[in-house]
Amino acid sequence: MGITIPRRHASAVAGFFGPLAVHRHEVVAADASYTAFTLELPDWISVAAITDAGEFVLVRQHRHGVDAVTIETAGGIVDPGEEPDAAAPRELLEETGYAAASVEPLGWVHPNPALQGNRCFLYLARGARRVGEPEGDEHESTEPVVMSADEVTAAMQDGRISHVIAVITLLRALAVAAAPPPR
Repeated sequence: MGITIPRRHASAVAGFFGPLAVHRHEVVAADASYTAFTLELPDWISVAAITDAGEFVLVRQHRHGVDAVTIETAGGIVDPGEEPDAAAPRELLEETGYAAASVEPLGWVHPNPALQGNRCFLYLARGARRVGEPEGDEHESTEPVVMSADEVTAAMQDGRISHVIAVITLLRALAVAAAPPPR
C-alpha cells in the first residue's frame, strides 16, 4: 500500500508575526488539491537543570496559549547567530537566575511536525546554583520552582507539568541524571 506524499506546487508567506511566519501552500496529493498552512519558527532549547542535591530547577510562568500559569523547564528561542549550546545556559539564567556547572545535550525533537519544521534542542544542566534573580525579556515574568525528582515525576503524571517539550526534556534528563557527567 504505502502513503501518498503530497507535493507543494506553490508556496507564499501569508504573514509575519514577530518571530513567526505563516506559510500558505497549494498542495497536490493523488487526485486531490488543497491548501495547507505551516509555521516557520526559529529553533528552540529546553533545559532540565539539576542541583548538586539532586533537585530540579524549573520555571513558573504565564503562557498565552493556555492562558494559565505553567511549570516547565527553562527554555526559549535560539537567537540569530547563536548556537543551541550557548542558548541553553543563557535561557536558564534569564528565566530562573540559576547557572550550571555543566550543560550536556539530550538530543533534539520536532515540537510539532504537522505544522512546524523547527527543532527543539534538549539539555541537562548539572550543578545548578542560584546566582541572581530571573531577568527575562519585557514580555516574561518567571520564577524558579525547585522540585525533587519524585515531585517532578508526580507532577508530569498528574498534569501540573503539562508542557510536552518540558515533559520530554525531563524524561530524558531523569533517565541520565543519576549517571556522572561526561568528561
